[in-house]
Order: sequence, then structure tokens, then C-alpha cells
Amino acid sequence: MHRIAYIFPLLTAVLLLALFRNYDQWWIYPIMVVVVEFILWLIMRRASKTREYLSGFALNIQHHEPWVERVERTETYTDSRGNTRTRVVVDYRHHPDVWLMQLNTGYTIYLHPNAYNYYRELWATEQIWINPPHHNLVSGGGGQLYHWDKIYENAATHTYKGLYINYVANSSSIFRLDNVSKREAESLGLIDYPKFDREHLEHNVVLCSPKLPKWVKIADTTQRAFHLINAFNGARSQIHIFILIFDAAQGITTALKQQAYWKGGNKNEFVLCLGVDFSQIDTERSWEQNPLPQVKWSKAFSWCDAPRLESATESWFIEHKEFRLVDYAAWLRKNIGLWRRKEFVDFKYLGVTLSAGRRAVVAVTTTLFCIVMIVIICAVAVDNRRNDYHQDDRDYSGYGYTLLDRFILKH
Repeated sequence: MHRIAYIFPLLTAVLLLALFRNYDQWWIYPIMVVVVEFILWLIMRRASKTREYLSGFALNIQHHEPWVERVERTETYTDSRGNTRTRVVVDYRHHPDVWLMQLNTGYTIYLHPNAYNYYRELWATEQIWINPPHHNLVSGGGGQLYHWDKIYENAATHTYKGLYINYVANSSSIFRLDNVSKREAESLGLIDYPKFDREHLEHNVVLCSPKLPKWVKIADTTQRAFHLINAFNGARSQIHIFILIFDAAQGITTALKQQAYWKGGNKNEFVLCLGVDFSQIDTERSWEQNPLPQVKWSKAFSWCDAPRLESATESWFIEHKEFRLVDYAAWLRKNIGLWRRKEFVDFKYLGVTLSAGRRAVVAVTTTLFCIVMIVIICAVAVDNRRNDYHQDDRDYSGYGYTLLDRFILKH
């Protein structure tokens, strides 16, 4: 439906040509239409894509030392005799230190120097001198590289944003889930996707419902266990795991609402919802002195054709009632082979449907482009008519001119 926007720039150009009849400058119209249609195509292409979470682990970290670049530019100047001349000016541009991390997915990120030093000392691998390629290098350069030490627990992991076309999310097909508004999600204590944070390598993947008490915290070691699973299996198995913790008293229907709120999840996501009973926890005592919370229900969802991992996970929590996510992570790492990601190209026949918000963006953008086209053609027409008046000796003081003529004569 959003593709109807492609018609309006073409209609605007046809109407403007019919109105102003400046056929000698016909070439302006197809150029404007092509430029506007291309920009609209880029906007719709981006609007049709959905964010997904991708993870990887570091193969190496690098430090690129400062270097100086020689930059030549040509400038025009006027000499003492008033003659215009050109000359080549040479500038020297300083580039500071850069710290990088190269992932197994081929993705390279900038790294904070503190993180670089941490992993350099943790891995304690051999330092390798490198010469990064620099254009027009005159001084400096060089750098150091450290490979990962191949120890699983020492791996540096990172999650970053990817984009893909989600044919199901806003479709009217039988695959579409119920719409859950932001207000309803807040009232039910549903969980939002974590935001990408450029200052940190990772975000939490074990997330707690806002309805849970503030003292319910997930240990860093637990988060780390699932970060490693995501990183080492993200590219190989195309999986990204989220674990969502709810109050068991809310019931398993909360998990179904969460699935609808996340629109079934992204194509590579395995989402596990757990209903945990924290009612036996005495906040006056330490966590070690309290009995372990109990998992009362579990519900996993994904887009897999054969939900083998979902079924096996739910069975595991039936047998293991104690809330020990580290134990589940160890089991999951051994059984990740049960996962087979759904190929979303199978849904291509549904076509691409934009959300209401993105359709509004496309509509507003199309309207603005059409207005810009009208302004450009009016400006060209006014300029042409003004030039005609300056080149014509006839008397325009009578009543035989249009409102456009009257405006031009006045200004």
C-alpha cells in the first residue's frame, strides 16, 4: 500500500508541466521525478527493514598508533596585479590513536583503551607488530595486534545491530499476532527490547519484568554465560537468545502477551519466558541464606518450523525447578544443535507492509518532496517570465496579463 507514494511525484510533474507549459525546459521534470523517486526508494527500503541483534566474539584486538597524512588541495587566489591564479596548498592532518576489535563475523568495532588493555593483559598472547594501510602517510603509523588466547571463558563478546526484511511483522496474514499497545504492555509488566549502547560491548540478555521487586537482580556471571553462547553460536547457528523473567503469579498467559508484544521475535531469536516464584525470599537475609526461587512455568517461542529447542527447554525446566540459569546455560550450550532458524524468505509471498508510524513518515516525506518540486518549477517559471519582460519592449500596463505577470511586474 505504501508504494502508492511513487505515483504522487509523477502526477505532480505532469500537472506542473500542463500548468506552466514551459516545454522548452521539459528536461527539468524527468530529472526531478527520477531524483525524488530514487530518494523515496531508499527511504522505503530502510523503512521496510527490522532491527535484529547479532553477536560475535573477538579474534583479535588492535592498536593503531598516531600518524600524519599529507593532504593536497587546490585553491584560487588573486595576485597583486588583480589576476586570478590557482596554487596547490599542502596540509598535514594528524590522526590520533585508534583501538579496534575484530570479530569472527567480519565486523570491526572501535574499542575503548581501557577495554583494550584489559583484554591484552587477560589474554597475555604474543604482541604482533602491524602496519595498517594509511593513505598519503608521511610519519607515524604502525601498531600492535593481540590474538585471542582461545580460552572460551576469556573471549571478548559484542552484540551489534543488523537489519533484515520482516515480512510477517505488519502483515495481515494468519502469522500476525495480536497487537499489544505500549500502555497494555506497561500494565502487564511486559519487557521491552534492550537498547544498543555504544559505550558497552554488551547489553543484558536476561531481562526482568518491571513488575518484579527491585531487589531481584541477575548476576553478571549469568549474563556472561549467555553472552558467550550468543557470541559463539550467533554466526554459526544464527541464533540470539533472550531470557525474560516474570512473576510466576502472573500466569503463563503473560508469555503469550510478551510474544505478541515482540511480534513473535526476530528471525534469529530464541526467547524463553520464565515464571519464577520469589515469594519465599526474605530480603532481610542474604541471597545465600534464602532458598532458591522456584520456576513455576516456562514458555519459549521462536519462528522455527520444528520447535525442538523450545520443547526440550520447557521439558528441562519441568525437571529442574530451581532457578539456576547458569545450569541451564551449560545444558543449552551442549544442545544448541536442536536449533534450526526459520528462513524468512519463505514469507516473501506476503510482501512488505510498513507499520502505521513508518507509513506516516513516507506520506509526510512524499508530500514535502512534492512541495519542493512545486517551488522549484514556480521559481523557474518566474525567472523565465521575468527575463521575457526584460527582453520585450511591449507595454504591459493594460489588463491582458495574468496574476503571475502582475506579481513579476510588481517585484
